[in-house]
Amino acid sequence: MNPRRLIPLLLVPALGGMYYTLQRMGEPASAPAAAPASPPLYRLNQAELTRYGSDGTPMLRGIAQRVDYFPDQSGQAYDLQLDLLSASGTPWRLSAPGAVLPAGDHRFELSGPVLAEGHWPDDGSALQARTERLWIDPDLHEIETDAAVELQGELREGHARGLRADWSARTLWLLHDVQMQYEAPH
Repeated sequence: MNPRRLIPLLLVPALGGMYYTLQRMGEPASAPAAAPASPPLYRLNQAELTRYGSDGTPMLRGIAQRVDYFPDQSGQAYDLQLDLLSASGTPWRLSAPGAVLPAGDHRFELSGPVLAEGHWPDDGSALQARTERLWIDPDLHEIETDAAVELQGELREGHARGLRADWSARTLWLLHDVQMQYEAPH
């Protein structure tokens, strides 16, 4: 067989694979975890959670109306309220109707609508952020989303696509398509 005829036959799968790879590059690195198909191993009602840091101080407190724990070591929480604590005394308070705790992952994802109440890092004034999903990383002490975020404060409001913040309320990054409106103080 003529080698020149083989080249187009080899190029078609290679180009298809490259197209597929390029299409997937825009997807988030960690897609939301799906609910397990099996029934829960156990269920907790009116659950209270406190996670402690390596120094023994509380770093996260939460209340959930219900928590389901599955055989694959994943979990789901319902009607969740969390306080992310920090030494600065300006915690984030988060609430959401649901959360997924993926198996083998320390992070968990709140599903919306999610309300995050914190403080602007520049002046400490109150901040409310609303989004449809929000990842919480207890190891890095960060909250993060790639979803649309609506922001509201006393003298400013806006929206963005994506947010990342640390628990101590010292940093807040609005990641993409940021639009803010500021009102001059009276």
